[in-house]
Amino acid sequence: MTRRTRTAGFTMVELIAVMVIIGALAAIGIPRLVGDKSSEAAIFGDQVVSGLRRAQKIAMGHRRVVCATLDAKSVVLRVNDCGSAGIALNGLGDGDYATSDSVLTVTTGTLYFQPDGRVTQDLAGKTPWTAGIAITGNVDGQNKTFRTINIQGTTGYVE
Repeated sequence: MTRRTRTAGFTMVELIAVMVIIGALAAIGIPRLVGDKSSEAAIFGDQVVSGLRRAQKIAMGHRRVVCATLDAKSVVLRVNDCGSAGIALNGLGDGDYATSDSVLTVTTGTLYFQPDGRVTQDLAGKTPWTAGIAITGNVDGQNKTFRTINIQGTTGYVE
């Protein structure tokens, strides 16, 4: 009787298992290596939405106008005055909600949260806010919108 020797190599099951593991690692790792900004944009967008909702709640709770000043990298909340004389809500000063990412920017402007819950374009509260806020970034030479935050000016709903 001759004994059959096992030939060297891998079985089909081993090869498929290795391919599945490599595919999973590539799906997770390649976007991070390439520089996909979707997760950073989502985090910054959530911070902006949180800050705007907080501004509305403070305006209604304290019966004061709260100004949310949006610049390219941050959102600053102030009570009663949007200038430097206004009171910063959390004492952090400029950049209450900010991103340190060099690519991401937010639409600039000033929102006025009125004591009755409305969001307006002016301090007097006559013109409701109608625009959205876009979080954009310049990726590979193209300006890409990662997220748009919608605000219902008449109700103050931020989504």
